[in-house]
Amino acid sequence: MPRSWIRPLAAWGWGLTAAVGLGLAGCGGGGDNVDEADVLPEPATNLTATPTTQAPAAPTGSAPAGEATPTPTPTTGQEPAPVKAEGWGTLKGRIIFGGTPGQAQVLVAQGDKNAKDANVCALNPITSERLVVDQETKGVRYALVYIPKPTAVSPDAQSAAPKTAEFDQHNCVFTPHVLGVMKGATIELKSTDPVAHNVNSKLQYTKLNSTLQAGQTTSVKTEAAERRPGKVVCDIHPWMSAYWMVVDNPYIAVTDEQGNFELKNVPAGTQKVVVWQEAAAFVTPPTGDPVNVQADGETTKDFTIDPAKVTQE
Repeated sequence: MPRSWIRPLAAWGWGLTAAVGLGLAGCGGGGDNVDEADVLPEPATNLTATPTTQAPAAPTGSAPAGEATPTPTPTTGQEPAPVKAEGWGTLKGRIIFGGTPGQAQVLVAQGDKNAKDANVCALNPITSERLVVDQETKGVRYALVYIPKPTAVSPDAQSAAPKTAEFDQHNCVFTPHVLGVMKGATIELKSTDPVAHNVNSKLQYTKLNSTLQAGQTTSVKTEAAERRPGKVVCDIHPWMSAYWMVVDNPYIAVTDEQGNFELKNVPAGTQKVVVWQEAAAFVTPPTGDPVNVQADGETTKDFTIDPAKVTQE
């Protein structure tokens, strides 16, 4: 090709390259942003990726040369596989309040003449039992701890489960405030007050609406397990309330004054344990938290109530 043609072609090619470059610069911003546009974000860690032939520089705090760097375990969000085991064990622990509890609400002031049956019900102040926390140990009273679907049921636990439970009305308060029983148990209702009371059960299966005169007794048999605790109220004295829970196995307990609970002859291995408390509702998921119960011994598991979960009365 004659030289006279080569120079125009070269000049034309250079101009085309420059034009394209200027056009790209116009779409992506000015020349000051070119470096920014060229920087790619660092890829996320890929535990299955094939390593490159050139090892990257070791970050600060990594293992010394010649030592293997531990591979991080990926978080799947799934529960560990259930543990299967033979035998039986005891599960015990405490329900603890994770904050500073406030003062219990006064439901009936001492000497309140406007209260129903004030000559009996206002002899002493009546305070709410919705959240009862021991000031020293932070243990929570009246929490329910139960295993809704145990992997097995011990005959010893079955036979030891109470066949009857007492539910009293004393000083215009239901006693106990929370009651947990196995299906088939009979709840004996009584009133040791010299005034009439009403027991109105809101449970799905153990329904009852009965008025008890002073000193009168009656009973109700629990026929089926409940999905969740149910409320019991007195229609005569509106501040009176309690909760009942019925399960179809013997693994249910109500915490004491220091928040302690104990379940005996629990099947060893992984069991889903449910904790419910009136002010916070389900402390665990309604299906329960997995707990690995050791055979032929005691397994201790504490649960903490998050104050943020406590609702107002």
